[in-house]
Amino acid sequence: METIVEFAEKKPEELIKKEMEKFKQKIQGKVVCLYGQAWVGKSLFALNLSKYFKNAKLFLVDKNYPAEFFKVNPNLQVIEIDSPRQLDLMISKTPSLDDQLIIIDSITTLQTEFIRESYFSPRAYVEFNNFSDKVARQLTALTPRTTSLVIAHERIKDWEKKTVVPRLNWVFLRNIGIIAHMVQEDDKRKIVIERVRELPSKVEFYFE
Repeated sequence: METIVEFAEKKPEELIKKEMEKFKQKIQGKVVCLYGQAWVGKSLFALNLSKYFKNAKLFLVDKNYPAEFFKVNPNLQVIEIDSPRQLDLMISKTPSLDDQLIIIDSITTLQTEFIRESYFSPRAYVEFNNFSDKVARQLTALTPRTTSLVIAHERIKDWEKKTVVPRLNWVFLRNIGIIAHMVQEDDKRKIVIERVRELPSKVEFYFE
């Protein structure tokens, strides 16, 4: 694991810029899953990151953004998403452009659209997994010209070891190039790269 970005309360702006540029270089041309606990700062980080791309688009699922968040990058194109079908349609219409960042905030929020009517039905989770898998494949098709940042919540994997993982199924994560975890330690927030995966060729994927 590798710590890419670390924020402290009084960290100089020039050092933050240097770390953001380093993070961009690390993820450019890939599909990235950034996960962490609620209110840790994932959304604000994504908005700041968008300033370092020529083209940036936010598919906004969560509706709890404070108004001041949208002032971070006035050039960011914001598209409010109300349903999985709408997200599917909007991604399918998105062209692959150089130096482009696509943000989905958040993919796990859309899970409620599948389980709202049938909370205890395994079928609802299967449908969400199939949907998220399609989203990941759509985003992968836009690489390497376009970079995608998919924000997700976390869940506890092991209570005794206190380990957490994205609140997503492997069906989705198999198409993710980088998994990054945002954590908070005292007055610092940092992003740790937990996995970097070179996607296989079509032949290798077929026999995987």
